[in-house]
Amino acid sequence: MQISEEKSIYAPLIRNFRFEKNIMRIFYLHISTLLAFLLWPVTAFATDTSLLFVGEDISLLTIASRRAESPESAPAIAQVVTREEIERNGVMTLSETLSRLPGFHMSPSNPGTTPYLRGLPNSILFLYDSVHLTSDAAKSVNPLDLDLSLDHIQRIEVIRGPGSVLWGPDAFAGIVNIVPRRGRDIDGFEFKAFGGSTDNEKRGSLSWGKNAGLWEAFVSISASNLEARNSKYNVVKLTGSDGRPVPPDERMGSDSVDHSKYMEAVFNFAWQDYLRFSGRWSDTQKEYILEDRDKNLTWPAYTDKPMWYLRLEAEKKFESSALRLNGYYNQLDEKTRELDLPPLDRESHVSYTELLYDRELWGANGMLTLGTSYRHNQINGAEITKAYPPDFFEANNILFLPNAQQKDFSTSMFSAFGQLKRHWNHFDTWCGLRLTDHDEYDVELSPNVGLIWSPSLSWNLKMLYGTSYRTPYARQLVGRDDLEPEEIQNLSASLIWRATPAVRFTTTTFWDQIKHQTTQDPYYGGLSDPTTQDLYGLEFEVLWKIASNVRFQANATVFTHTGDEETYTYYAYTLDDGEWILKPWISWDIPFETGPKSMMNASLNWSPTINTKISINMKYESSWDYTYDKGSQKRNVPSNLLIDATLTVSDLWQPGIDLQLSIKNILDNRFDARGTYGPIDSTPLNAYLGIKWRF
Repeated sequence: MQISEEKSIYAPLIRNFRFEKNIMRIFYLHISTLLAFLLWPVTAFATDTSLLFVGEDISLLTIASRRAESPESAPAIAQVVTREEIERNGVMTLSETLSRLPGFHMSPSNPGTTPYLRGLPNSILFLYDSVHLTSDAAKSVNPLDLDLSLDHIQRIEVIRGPGSVLWGPDAFAGIVNIVPRRGRDIDGFEFKAFGGSTDNEKRGSLSWGKNAGLWEAFVSISASNLEARNSKYNVVKLTGSDGRPVPPDERMGSDSVDHSKYMEAVFNFAWQDYLRFSGRWSDTQKEYILEDRDKNLTWPAYTDKPMWYLRLEAEKKFESSALRLNGYYNQLDEKTRELDLPPLDRESHVSYTELLYDRELWGANGMLTLGTSYRHNQINGAEITKAYPPDFFEANNILFLPNAQQKDFSTSMFSAFGQLKRHWNHFDTWCGLRLTDHDEYDVELSPNVGLIWSPSLSWNLKMLYGTSYRTPYARQLVGRDDLEPEEIQNLSASLIWRATPAVRFTTTTFWDQIKHQTTQDPYYGGLSDPTTQDLYGLEFEVLWKIASNVRFQANATVFTHTGDEETYTYYAYTLDDGEWILKPWISWDIPFETGPKSMMNASLNWSPTINTKISINMKYESSWDYTYDKGSQKRNVPSNLLIDATLTVSDLWQPGIDLQLSIKNILDNRFDARGTYGPIDSTPLNAYLGIKWRF
C-alpha cells in the first residue's frame, strides 16, 4: 500500500495534526489545562520531588537512562512494579501484572497471551536483565505466561512510548525490563509452592542468594505443570502413511492432550560491582487445543520452546565517568506441531555486543551517554507462510496436506547512539539520537527530546517526543528489495499533582502514529500490507494513602483510533506454462485491531495486622470487535468486569513462613474471548493456595 507523502515522518508535525483536528483540539485543551494549573503562584520549590510523597514506593529504574533514577525524573513515561507489590497482589504471571497498568491489555489465546499497549498488538520490547528477548523469526517474543516465573524477579521496569535511542529499533510502543533478584535481595534460601484449582496447576521454586561483600551470587530454579482447560479434541488424524490425507471416516474421533510443563533456571554473579556474569534458561512444553467453533472442529497443537542466554558485563568507573562493556549470546529454538502434520522447527541465534560511556557534566547537573552496538542474528527455518488446517479437513480433500514455507537467513545491525540530560534548577531537559544501519534497509535516525518542569513540591510536568523503528520480521525479508521498516512517532505529556502529602494524581496524554505497520496473520503466517495508523489517548492514575495501613490505587485508559484497513494476501505456488510460480491465491481486508479502547483498574490494599495483608483488585474493559476466518466473520468481546482478592499471612507458624490464598475472577464472569481462530472461553473462577518459606 502506497503511503502518501503528506504523512511522511519527515514532514512537519503540524501537517500531521491537520488530519485529526477534532482529536487534536482535545490534545491541545489537555496541554493548556496542565499549563494553566502550573501557572498558579507557588512559594515552595524543589529540585528532587521523587521522595516526597507519603507512602510512595522509593523505586528506581535503569532502562530510561541506563542509570538508576526515579520514574518521575526519568526521560520517559516510566513505572516500576516492585517485588513487594507482586507478592502483595497475588499476581501469578507477567501478563497479569502488566494488565493492571495503564495502557496494557492482555488478550488470551490458546498458544499464548498477545499483549496490546495503547492499542498496538505485539509492539513491546521485552528485556530480561537487559537482554533482548527478540527474534527475527517471529513477529514478537512475548514471555507473558508460565514460561516466565515471577519467583526470580526483583522488579519490573516499564516504559510506555518509544525507547529506541538507548535500546535500539525494537523498543517500539514500549519497553518491559524484567530485573532478576541478586544475592543481596535474598541472602539465604527461599522455597515457594502454589496450587491452582481450575487447571490443576502446580508450581514450585527454590532460590538461593549470598552477599559476601566482595562478591554476591543468586541461583533459582522453578517448574510448573498445567492441565489444558479444554483438553479434548475431535480431529484425531489427517496424515496417512503414504503422506496423503487419510480417508474422511478416519479423521474424526475423540482424544485429549497431555499436561503442559514449564521449567526455568536463572543465575547471576557479581564481583565488586564491576564484573557481572548472568544467564537464564527456560523450556516451555505446551500442549493445547485449537478450535474452529463455527465448524465444531478441535485439534491438538504442541509447542516446545527452549530459550537461553549468557551475559557478561564489565564496568570501569572513573572520577566522574564510567565505561561499560556488555555482551550476550541468546538462542531460541522453537518446534511447533498441529495435529499429526510435520513439525516446524525454527532457530534464532543472536550475538550482541555494546560499548557504553557516560560522564557527569556541569557539576553533576548533567549526564552524557554515548554508545555503539552490533547485533548479528542467524535464523534457521523462519516461517514465511503456512496453511490453515481446517481448509484441508473437508471430506472432498483427498490429495493435499497443509504445508509451510521456511527459509534460512541472517541479518546484521550496527548502531551508534547518544543522549544528553541536563538539570536546570526547576527544569530537566534531554535530547538523544540513535543511528541504525541495518543490512536490509536504509540507515535510520531515531531522535528523542523532552522536558520536565517541577516548579513546586506539588507539580511535575513531563513532555516528550520520540521515534522508533522495528527490525524486519522474516516474512518481510524474503523477496523484498524495497523494504521500509515499521516506524512510530510519539508525542506525550504527563502531569503529576500531589494534592496532599497522601494523594497523588497523574494524567498522561499521548499521540502515536505508526507507518508501514504490519500485523501477522494467524491463519497463514504472513503479514498484512503496510498501513498507517494514528492513536490518541488519555491515561489517568491516582494513589491515595487513606491510612498508614490502607492504600487505594486506580488507573484508567481511553483512546481513539483512525487508520487504514489491513490487507492480507496468501501466496501459493501455481503451475504456469509448466513452471511453478509463487502467485497471490487469496486476499482479504479487515479493520485494524486495537483491543478495548477503554480500560480501568482499581485496587485496595489493607493490612489489618502487622502480619496480615489483604488485596482486592477490580479490572474493567470495554467491548471490542474483531474478525476471523479470513475476514468473513465478525465477533465481539463483550465488556467485562473481573475482581480478584488475595490474603497473605506472614510468619504463620514461625518466622519466615508465609501463607497466601488468592482467588481470581470472584464473580465467575465468563465470556467469549478472542482466540486464534475464533472465540474461546475466558478463564473462570480460580483459587490458588501457596506457601513461602525463607531460611
